[in-house]
Amino acid sequence: MGILIRVVVVDDHAVVRGGVARILERAGDLTLAGEAADGPTALALVRSVVHDVVILDLDMPGGGLGLIERILEVSPGEQVLVFSQHAERDFALRCLEAGALGYLNKESGFETIEAAIRRVAAGRRFLSDAGQDVLLDQATGRGPGRAPHERLSSRELEIVRLLARGVRNADIAAQLGISVKTVSTHRTNALEKLGLASNVDLALYAREHGLI
Repeated sequence: MGILIRVVVVDDHAVVRGGVARILERAGDLTLAGEAADGPTALALVRSVVHDVVILDLDMPGGGLGLIERILEVSPGEQVLVFSQHAERDFALRCLEAGALGYLNKESGFETIEAAIRRVAAGRRFLSDAGQDVLLDQATGRGPGRAPHERLSSRELEIVRLLARGVRNADIAAQLGISVKTVSTHRTNALEKLGLASNVDLALYAREHGLI
């Protein structure tokens, strides 16, 4: 057996954490270093546990794109692999821009998950074939037309997703470490870019486009 790769798993669903743990055990050279079900616990864990890779879900309390940035703030050099239910088209590039090294859809098979963990642990980027196609389409202007939410900044998208879940402006501000006024400004800009009028419209849009 080669070097053991120690993995922290961050996901609010116990069945997902358990499934990843079984994949690690199956691989032989991968092991579970710790697990968390929300953002604050994840931040505490990466400070206190020796590990090589963080596998991170986007959709959980205190999670999202901002959690990638906060993990890197408290622990620079972290190797983060996002493990998400969302399509690569909507989030892969944004996660890489936030500092993640890889993006993996939860429908991936065991071998792909193992390969992604090993690649990220080595400090190399990982995207599935579908994810690479998406990035090439975006870079060349080919592929399907851009959805309205693709014009949002990463911060605007993060706030749209939180508002669509019913999170209050003050709670969003506390979670993202910004002012309530800044949250309101991003909300206004997002509504304008999407051609929407209210938080209800945002929620409907987010569900329709698979953003939550």
